[in-house]
Amino acid sequence: MAEASTAVVIGGTSGIGRAIALRFAADGYQVAVAGRDAVRGKEAAGASEAEGAPRALFVQTDVAEPSSVEALANEVVSAFGTPDVVVNCAGILQSGKHVLDQDLDEDEQMWRINYRGTLLGCQVFGRLMSTARRGAILNVGSLASFAPLSLPAYTPGKHAILALTQILAAELGPHGVRVNAVAPGYTLSDGLKAKIAKGERNPEAIQATTALRRFVEPRDVAEAALFLCSDRAASITGVTLPIDAGWLVQAPYAQYLQGNPIRLTPAI
Repeated sequence: MAEASTAVVIGGTSGIGRAIALRFAADGYQVAVAGRDAVRGKEAAGASEAEGAPRALFVQTDVAEPSSVEALANEVVSAFGTPDVVVNCAGILQSGKHVLDQDLDEDEQMWRINYRGTLLGCQVFGRLMSTARRGAILNVGSLASFAPLSLPAYTPGKHAILALTQILAAELGPHGVRVNAVAPGYTLSDGLKAKIAKGERNPEAIQATTALRRFVEPRDVAEAALFLCSDRAASITGVTLPIDAGWLVQAPYAQYLQGNPIRLTPAI
């Protein structure tokens, strides 16, 4: 019997990353969950096994430290061999502000974790996959990969992840490795639920900004992740796929409509 495929989910201890880890587990993958929070990480690994993973482990990892990502790769290879899938999902958020007010220390931290953390995951595991001449890498972007959201450290970093994904797809494609990304919209994660409960977010107003008038669920992103990393997407590489309930189309459509309303032709 062939050994199960292996998926590494960096940033898999909560939210979208955890949902991705559980979805791969349900599909029969061995799963390595990586992140900083040991309590949540061990719980996510246990949940992965309960969901169907033949084996699952947690590796405490800080993507801001290159040596930590290297240690993760060594532990994964020791336990499972070269992985078939690597998902780079680790990241932090910021509050809205103007570019002229952007604190440089915060800017450096955002780039170090969100962009360079993704870059490290791609480099370390991309080398292993290139040698094995197989594999799929999935990066997690954002609506900010496409739109100028008022997050002056977060948005440029997510733009950069889109470009990184395209460059790597070209470089690693000849070695049998595919590289894609997903760009989640307003996702009903624990963090967003907490802000809604505190009255800090208006759920109706948020949903009204999407074409489908709904939030994205973490499992929606996980389904797309599984598809893009599977053989069903064997000819897809270099793509950043929005999972946004239609936010990217609704926003410009609604703005245009305000100045150019559709006037119904009266029935004769």
